[in-house]
Amino acid sequence: MHTTEDMLKAEDRTHTFAVLLTEYLKEAFSYKRPAVTLGISPCTVCAKTAKYDLYFRVTPPSALDWESNTLVVSRIGFTQKRRGYGKDLMQFLTGVAPSLPYTHICIEQANLDAKAFGTKLGFTRLGESNNMLASVEEVLKHLR
Repeated sequence: MHTTEDMLKAEDRTHTFAVLLTEYLKEAFSYKRPAVTLGISPCTVCAKTAKYDLYFRVTPPSALDWESNTLVVSRIGFTQKRRGYGKDLMQFLTGVAPSLPYTHICIEQANLDAKAFGTKLGFTRLGESNNMLASVEEVLKHLR
């Protein structure tokens, strides 16, 4: 069971992540308002414009294949492919990890492109699912 205090901490981390993501997207894509919103579900953050479609679960309560110290990337899409946006996003995600805190990143229900991308960055498949998991340290090692 998660206590009210745990849920408040999770909501606080989610809000902090949304603020950090907003600043990152403003700089990366030159948007004045990068369309970052808190999701309908607790601990979720959405960002969608003509250039990107992103959806995250910020240190969610333990469920499925990951623990609560995991940032879950539920959707990652960029209109322009092979421009380094995914790699830059991963650099941002690993950079803000200590301040939230989370120690792992999961790519949820990875399609073929996401699997190839994740594999290059040290992600491994979780069991029989299409979810991929890596520690922040492992991703940092592959980004260098």
